[in-house]
Amino acid sequence: MDTRRTVDGFVLVSGDRVESVVDAGWQPAAGWEVVDVGGRSVVPAFVDPHIHLEHTASALFGTVDCHTPPNDSITELIATLRDNVDLRDARGGWLVGQGGLFADRRFAERRMPTRADLDQVSTEVPVAVRFGFHVTILNSRALELAFEAGLDDKAGGHIVRDASGEPTGGIHELYHQLPIAPLTDDQLRAAVRHTAEQQLTRHGVATIGEISNTAAELRALDGACAAGEIPQAVQLYLWTPGTRDRKVVLDVDDWSDLRMDRPTSVGVAGVKIFVDGGYSAAGAAVLKPYREDLFGPDQLGRLFYSDDELVELVREADAAGLQVVAHVNGERAQRQVCAAARTARGTGAGNPPVRLEHAGNVVTDFATLDAWEAAGAVPVAQAAFIWTMGDFIPDYLGEYSRSAMFPFRSMLEHGRRCASSSDGAASEMAQFNPMFGVATAMRRLACTGNLVNPEERISLWDAVAMHTVDAAAAMGLSDRGTLAGGQRADIAVLSADITESDPDALAQVEADGLMIGGKFVSDPVPGGRS
Repeated sequence: MDTRRTVDGFVLVSGDRVESVVDAGWQPAAGWEVVDVGGRSVVPAFVDPHIHLEHTASALFGTVDCHTPPNDSITELIATLRDNVDLRDARGGWLVGQGGLFADRRFAERRMPTRADLDQVSTEVPVAVRFGFHVTILNSRALELAFEAGLDDKAGGHIVRDASGEPTGGIHELYHQLPIAPLTDDQLRAAVRHTAEQQLTRHGVATIGEISNTAAELRALDGACAAGEIPQAVQLYLWTPGTRDRKVVLDVDDWSDLRMDRPTSVGVAGVKIFVDGGYSAAGAAVLKPYREDLFGPDQLGRLFYSDDELVELVREADAAGLQVVAHVNGERAQRQVCAAARTARGTGAGNPPVRLEHAGNVVTDFATLDAWEAAGAVPVAQAAFIWTMGDFIPDYLGEYSRSAMFPFRSMLEHGRRCASSSDGAASEMAQFNPMFGVATAMRRLACTGNLVNPEERISLWDAVAMHTVDAAAAMGLSDRGTLAGGQRADIAVLSADITESDPDALAQVEADGLMIGGKFVSDPVPGGRS
C-alpha cells in the first residue's frame, strides 16, 4: 500500500518486522522458512479504528439471531423467537434477541414490532429484542418487569407510547435499565474470545480501536488479551460518561475505579465522547433542517456540549496524552469539534489528531472538509454503512442529502483521504469484514438493492487503503497498514486474488491466514513449510 503496486514475489519477515518485499527472482538462503500461498492476495493486515468488540460479545451471547436477513418479516421474527425460547436460560430467564438497524424499513410489514407482536412469542417469558444499539422492543411481561425495576426516561432515553399514553413496547437508549442479569466473568471472557476469533481473526484484522462499554466487560477484554486468548493489538477508547466519569477517564495514573492498572495488554489511547445523536431520531447536528413533515420546522439536531466544554475537554485530553474520538454524525457537530480543537491547541501539532467518527458519511457542504483540514482532524467514515443505511438517511434529512451520501471519490479529488471502520456492534454482522467494506465502497449497493451515488465509486486501491494505511494513520500507528521494510509484520493472506475479483465477489473474501507481529495466529498453509 505504500507504493500501490502488486508484487509477484516474497514478503521477508524477520522477528516481528517486515524486512523487505522482493520480486519472484529472489532465492531464499539457508535458514529461511518459506510459506507459499499460491495465487492468493497477501495484504497488510486490516486495521479497524472503531469497533465494539466487548459490546458485540455480550450482545450475541445466549441471544436469538433476529437480523434481517434471515428474518425478512415480523412474522418470521416471531417464529424464530418461538423456536429459540430455550435460550432464556442463558440470560437469567429473559429471551433476548439481537437484530439490525432500520428493521422498520427492511421488514415486509415496513414497521417495527410491538409488544403485541412479541406477546405472540410468550406472555410469561420476558422478551427483549434489540435492533442495533439504540432501539429495543419488549413484550408485556418484559415491560412489567422493567417498570417494577424502575424503568424511567426522565434522565435520557425514550419510552415509546401510543396516542393514549400506553407503552407500545419500544424503548430507546434504555436497554441498560432492564433487569437482565449481567454475564458472569467467565461468560464474558469466553464471549469476547469467541467474538474476536469469528469477527477479527477470520477477517484478517490485526489491530482494533475498541470503544468501551462497561467496566466489567473491559476487565474481561483486558484479561483475555493478557492471557494471549486474543492476539489482536487493542487500543482502547474509554467512553465518557457512559463507562466512567470523565475525571476518572482522564486520570491516566489511577484507573482504580475501573479496577484496572494502566494496561499493558490493552493500551488506553483515548477518550470517546458523543457530541451529537443519530439521524433516525433527528439527533445528528446537521447544517440544513430535517424533513419538516416528520420533525417540525427548522430541526437541526442536538449538540450535547457547549463550545467551552469541548475546548476544556480537548485541553484535558492533551494533558493526559489521550486522543479525542468524537461521535459527530452531523457536519454542524464536526465543525464545532474542529473549532474547539483549534481554540484549544491550534492545528494540534504535537498532539494526537482529533478523530471525527462518522465524518465523511454525509457531506452536504464541502467547506466542512476545510474545517477538518484547519483543525488537523481525521475523519473516520464507515464504508459498510452504504449497505446498512445509505438508502435510508435521505428519508429523514430530505432529498437534498441524497447526493451527499458517502462522497468518497469527491473527497479524494479534494485531496482529503478518509479512514473506514466497521463500527461493529452486533447490528450488521457483515460490517466486521473489512473486505465487505472494500466491496461496498466500490459497488455502492444498499441493502434495499438500490445504488447509492454510484458516481462516488472508488478504486480497489483506495478502498483497501481506507481499511489499512488510512485506518492506521487515524490511530496514530505509522508502523502498520503497509507492507514495507520496518513495518510491523501484520499480514493477511486472503481467500482470493482480489485484483482479479469483481466487487460482488470481494464482499465474500475472508482471511485464510493471519500473521500478527511476525507470528501466524491462523495458518494459511497448514503443514506447508519448506
